[in-house]
Amino acid sequence: MSELHFVIDAYDVKETQGDSLMLINELLVRLSAKFNLKPVMPPYLLPYYSSKDYEDSGISAFCILANGHITIHTFPRRSCYFADVLTDIFIEEDELRDTFKEYLYADRMSVDVIDRRFPGMVEGKKINENADFGPHYLIETQGFEMTMDSIYRWLDDAPANINMLPITRPYVIYDSRENPSQITGVVMVAQSHIAVHYDIKTMRCRIDIFSCSFLRDEQIASFLKKSFGDKFTCQLFARGSKYISKKMSKESRLTMYSAWRNFSK
Repeated sequence: MSELHFVIDAYDVKETQGDSLMLINELLVRLSAKFNLKPVMPPYLLPYYSSKDYEDSGISAFCILANGHITIHTFPRRSCYFADVLTDIFIEEDELRDTFKEYLYADRMSVDVIDRRFPGMVEGKKINENADFGPHYLIETQGFEMTMDSIYRWLDDAPANINMLPITRPYVIYDSRENPSQITGVVMVAQSHIAVHYDIKTMRCRIDIFSCSFLRDEQIASFLKKSFGDKFTCQLFARGSKYISKKMSKESRLTMYSAWRNFSK
């Protein structure tokens, strides 16, 4: 069974679309229905407007699937969004791209496809802080017995240990009420996420740590070693490599919204 991970970076997005809870909810529902992705929970959407930098505000959303997840993080003030679709269902790349554009249109969109069965095939690279938006760590470990409680605790501890800001408590769920085969957990951090997928039978665990700010590799490596010893692989995938900032300056935004005042002059 293939395990396809579609990594979608979209640019030149309309601010009103990136700020629309309705559109993002409809997109998550449509993706699940169109590609038979087997959601095990309804979409969860969280508007995030508490960032120190207003330009980093937006919407974070996810939907947990029977064997994967969909996540979307929008940055309306920066005219971009970042999405992930991890699934064991085969999807045509062009169909997926068109479905995203139907709800969240982007003038420019890059789609990378990673087969998570072969983590060694992902070409790791150092992050270029002058050219990239942020890092995405693809982690795998096997042989550790995990439970819903231990996954919850790991997700609850992870953000503080790797210098990320949690904006939810962890969500942990079985893929089925009867005879579950997988446990999935997600915690949303400031405009990004950490996700865990654990196969109960094989004791294989896939972890994603996606950050829209730059992290210290040695800090993540230290936390993973503390958690799993030497029994893990970790590869780095750059996000937003083609990102060109389109954000409007604070001064320009204030001028635009107060233009009506010139009428009385």
